[in-house]
Amino acid sequence: MAGVMDSENQARNGVGRGARRSRLAHLVARRVVVSTVVAGVAPVITYVVVRPRVESTAVALAITFAVPVAWAALSACWQRRMDLDGMLTMGAYGLGLLVTVLSGGSALPLKLHSAAETGVLGLACLVSVALRRPLLLLGLRILAHRRGRSNGAWRKVFAEPVLGRTFSVITVIVGVGLLVEATSQAALALVLPTVVFVAVSLPVRFAIYGGGAGLFLALRGRGVQPVGTALAAPRKRRARGPS
Repeated sequence: MAGVMDSENQARNGVGRGARRSRLAHLVARRVVVSTVVAGVAPVITYVVVRPRVESTAVALAITFAVPVAWAALSACWQRRMDLDGMLTMGAYGLGLLVTVLSGGSALPLKLHSAAETGVLGLACLVSVALRRPLLLLGLRILAHRRGRSNGAWRKVFAEPVLGRTFSVITVIVGVGLLVEATSQAALALVLPTVVFVAVSLPVRFAIYGGGAGLFLALRGRGVQPVGTALAAPRKRRARGPS
């Protein structure tokens, strides 16, 4: 009987993992499509249409980069909450716009505002690992708390050394990837004509993120796989009941 119950539990767990992976795949695909339209296609069209009608490149860029900012604001109003990505997007745009005004209308701060955003976030990831407080693990703790998973079993999971080591590796990969992306965006902004920069910045960003995802998958068998086992532990304990 115990063997049958274990088999049923394993089957249910397999179905549950498959459903979660499917939801994650759909979520990622939807985010990629939205990002492509909002941060890639729309800015290019906006800049091409607006630039001949305004007096300077800075004004055209201010209008162009307002498109993803407006989308972030509308999404926050629709969901009744502001996520971290939206706050960073709006904050970086506001800072770039302020520096452009203070510098007398230079377009460079606006061209660099996205690089500044990802660069600061990348440095934060690396500093958090140096302080032995991986930023992604902190985010996971916050997410678990919001979903009501702050019981004793989950606290033991978060205390597992393997979880800290694994998320340290992941946070380093993310941090380095963000710094590479920021550096590439800054280089493109400095050497390319503005319309070309607006057109190629998103494909370059996707290429770098894709490389980071490939590195993550390559290291999965070594360091990332135990995380799934550790995170599944509270569910297994609840399924088995108290010993």
